Amino acid sequence: MVRISHKHWDVYVAVVTASAMAYFLPADAAKDITTELIAFFSIQSAVILPAMIFTASILKPDGLEISDAERYHKALRMQMHFWIVLLSFDFAAVSALILNKATNWNLHITIPIWEHPIILNKIFPWILYFSGLLAVFRTIPFVKGVLSLLDLNSDLAQKAIKRRNKMEREKRNLKKEKINIPEGYGTEIKRPD
Repeated sequence: MVRISHKHWDVYVAVVTASAMAYFLPADAAKDITTELIAFFSIQSAVILPAMIFTASILKPDGLEISDAERYHKALRMQMHFWIVLLSFDFAAVSALILNKATNWNLHITIPIWEHPIILNKIFPWILYFSGLLAVFRTIPFVKGVLSLLDLNSDLAQKAIKRRNKMEREKRNLKKEKINIPEGYGTEIKRPD
């Protein structure tokens, strides 16, 4: 018995939908909107790259314990993998569009030992549909990921402020302890009548 994980629902839906689209639609179905699709995936890529840079540079040592740093590093590494995969889907979709256009939406491979050419018209459209669908499906998790970076940045800032405040308090207390106050200092002296 094959178990299907709900974790990768988007991949299963993309495979089925892309297969149906590649089968039922003509190979050049996206021909008239190639420019718009390339613009869409380029804009999404342009949004992903700053998120990747921010993810790579968010951890600062101020206010972190080593266990926190390790935990954050692991979570940020997983998030970075998500960004890379999403960016790869955008690149795959754009590459499929460009290759479709370059082959005039009609890909045939001729092998000398075979009498008939191998028709691969549906390969690049399937890649386009599959990667494009996944790029769209993963837009919502992308936004959630950016919001989680905001939360992490806030958490790190609060830890840094708490650590700085604690150090300043300790420094003030240490200064107070170092001052030698003579005995009787500050007591009220009564004037003789």
